[in-house]
Amino acid sequence: MSVATVSSKQMRTLQYLEMAQRLGLHWVAYRGAYSLRRKTGLLQRKFPTSDWDRVTLADLVRPGVPSEPSAYKAFRGEKGGAFFFPAGELPTAGELEKVIGADAQARAVSVADDYCRGRFLYFSSESFDLGRPPNWLLNPYTGGTHHTRTHWCDYPTFSPELGDIKEVWEPSRFACAYWLARAYALTREEKYPQAFWDLFESWASQNPPNLGPNWKCGQETGIRLFGWAFALYAFWNSPSTTPDRVASMARLMAIQAERIYHNIDFAISQKNNHSMSEAIGMMTVALLFPEFREARKWFDRGEHILESDVRRQIYDDGSFVQHSTNYHRVMLHDCLWSIRLCEVNGRPLSAELVRRVGLAAEWLFEMMDTESGSVPNYGANDGALVLPLSSCPYEDFRATVQAGMYLKEKRRALPDGPWNEMTRWLYGSDAFSAAAEPRKPTSRRFDAGGYYTVRGADSWCMVRCHSYADRPAHVDMLHVDLWHRGENVLSDSGSYKYFAPESPGAEKYFKDIRAHNTVEIGGRGPLDLASRFLWLPWPEARVIEHGGARWVGEHDGYARSPWHVTHRRMIEHVGGVWTVSDELSGHGEQLVTLRWHLADYPYRIDEGGKAIVVDLPKGTMTLLFVSPVEMKLSVKRGVETAGEVSGWSSRHYRKKTPRPTVELTGRVTLPLSLSTRINFHD
Repeated sequence: MSVATVSSKQMRTLQYLEMAQRLGLHWVAYRGAYSLRRKTGLLQRKFPTSDWDRVTLADLVRPGVPSEPSAYKAFRGEKGGAFFFPAGELPTAGELEKVIGADAQARAVSVADDYCRGRFLYFSSESFDLGRPPNWLLNPYTGGTHHTRTHWCDYPTFSPELGDIKEVWEPSRFACAYWLARAYALTREEKYPQAFWDLFESWASQNPPNLGPNWKCGQETGIRLFGWAFALYAFWNSPSTTPDRVASMARLMAIQAERIYHNIDFAISQKNNHSMSEAIGMMTVALLFPEFREARKWFDRGEHILESDVRRQIYDDGSFVQHSTNYHRVMLHDCLWSIRLCEVNGRPLSAELVRRVGLAAEWLFEMMDTESGSVPNYGANDGALVLPLSSCPYEDFRATVQAGMYLKEKRRALPDGPWNEMTRWLYGSDAFSAAAEPRKPTSRRFDAGGYYTVRGADSWCMVRCHSYADRPAHVDMLHVDLWHRGENVLSDSGSYKYFAPESPGAEKYFKDIRAHNTVEIGGRGPLDLASRFLWLPWPEARVIEHGGARWVGEHDGYARSPWHVTHRRMIEHVGGVWTVSDELSGHGEQLVTLRWHLADYPYRIDEGGKAIVVDLPKGTMTLLFVSPVEMKLSVKRGVETAGEVSGWSSRHYRKKTPRPTVELTGRVTLPLSLSTRINFHD
C-alpha cells in the first residue's frame, strides 16, 4: 500500500501500532492511565495546593532537630550535608583570576549586576527586564502574564496567547544563583547575596505550591533546586543569609522534593533526561538536608532511578539517548553534579555509572572543534545550560568537556583557559595541582549512537548514520557537518523553537530533512511527525566502511513505499580535499534534492553554474557538483512564505537567522550518483 493511498485515519492507526511496538505496551498503558488520572482529578489530589506556611519546618525534620530558625541554622552549620566547597568558603578572587582571566571575570560581574537590577538572561542569548521585584510569571516575548489560579496538572504547556511555556520557565531555573555566587567570589560585594535572597523570596511569594506554570515540570523543579543549593552554600557566611531565610529555603526545598517524588514515574516514561534531573534534584535535597524525615526515601528512590537511567540512556559508546549535543551537555551537567555531590557526602555512585558518564564526556570531547570549543548544532537545542559555571559563550562546550574529562581521567585534557572554572568549582584546587595534558580528538566511530568523525589537519567532519532504538529528534539520515579552522562551514540548522504558532512552517522545517545536509527524495522527508516530539517510522542504517580518511554508510528511510530507494553516502578526505558522493539505488523517476547549509558569508555561483564559492574569514571554500544528468543549482537564504521555508539557521533557542542554503535539484531516473567536491584555499 503506497502512502498516497493511505487515508489519514489509516495512517494514524499505523502510527499508533508502531508507537506501541517501539515504546512498548507498558509505556502505552502507563501513559493512558496517567491521562485518565489527570482528567478525573485523581492525579491532582496527590499535590495539594495551599500557602507555603501550611507546612512548618517542625513537620519536615526528624525528632530532635531544632526547628526554631536560629537554632536550625546553627544545627546546619555543624551537621548539614557536604557540598563542593565548605559552606561559605569560596575560592579566593586571586585564585579565580588566575583560572579564568580578565574577560571572563568582567562577564561574570556584568551578568550578575544585571540580575541585581532585575534583568534576566534568557537562553544565554538575550536579556529582559522583569522588574524589581521581578514578575516571575511574565513572558517577555509575548508580553502576556501567566497565572497561579490553575493546578499544574491542568496548566497548558503551549498556549497561543501566552506562548511557549519554556519562556516563563527560563528565569525560574535560577541560573542567576551561579552568576551571583561567582561575582560574589570575585568581589565579596554583599549586593550579590542580597539580590539572591530577594529573588528567592519574590519567587516564593508568586508561586504557591502546585499552582501555575512553574510547578508543571519536575525537571524544572530539579534544576531550580540545584541553583538554590549552590546559592545557600555560597552565601552561607553573608549577613543576608539570615536564620529565617535558611529555614524558609529548607521548607521550600523539601516541598519541591516531594512534588518530584510523587510524579517522577511520568518523567521516567518520557525516556529522556527529565528523569535524571528529577532524580538528582531529590538526591540533592536528601544529601544536603539529611535532617529531613523523608531524606532517605528521596535519596533511595533518586539513586535507583539515576543508576538505571544512566545505564539505559548513555549508550555503550558514550553517546546519548536524545540524539542532541546540547541535551548531551545537560545530561553531563546533571551527572557531574550528582557524582561529585555523592562523593563528598560519602555516598559514591556505582563504578559503572561513573564509567558511563566518563564515556559520555569523551564522546563530547570527540565531537568538539578544539579551536572554537563548539560542537555540531545537532538535534534538539532548547537553550538549556544547567550549570553556568563559566563565562564561556553558550556555544563553547570546553567547560563541560574539561570537567567531564577530569572526572574520567583525573587530568585536564584541554589546554588551560577560562573554561577551567567549572572544574575548579566542582573539584576544587586539587584539580590544578598538576599541569594540563592536552590531547586532540581523532577520527572515531560511535556505532551505538551512530556518530562518526573523520579528522584532517585543518578540517574535520561528523556524519550521522544510525538505526534508532530511541526517538529520533530530527530527520537527518546521513547528515554531514564540516568544520575548517574553527568554522562550522557546513552545518545543521538547529531547532529554533518547540512552539511557534506564528510560524508553524519554521517550527517543522528545523526538525525535518530540509534543514540538514543530506538528500531529499520525492519532495519530502521519509518520516512523519506523529506528535510534537515523535517521528515515525524509525529508520535503520548501516556503516559499510570507516577508515582514517574514508567513510561509507547507507540508510533505508526511503526504502519503503512510495520511494523504494536506498541512499548510500561516501566521504573521502584526500590531500585536503573532501569528496561526498551520494548514490541513490532504485528504479523509475524521482525528484531529488541535495542540500548544503553554508556558513553565512559572501558566496557566488561559479564554474558555469556547477560550483559555489564561499569567502570565509580564513580563505575560500569551493563546492563543485558533479552529476551525470542535468540538475538545477540554486541558493536560498531566509525564505519564509506560506508554501516554503528555506535558508535559516538557529544557534540559540527561539532565534533564527538567514543563511545560504545550496540546493541541487532535478527530476531524474534512478539509479543516480552525485558528487560534491569541497576544496579550501588560503
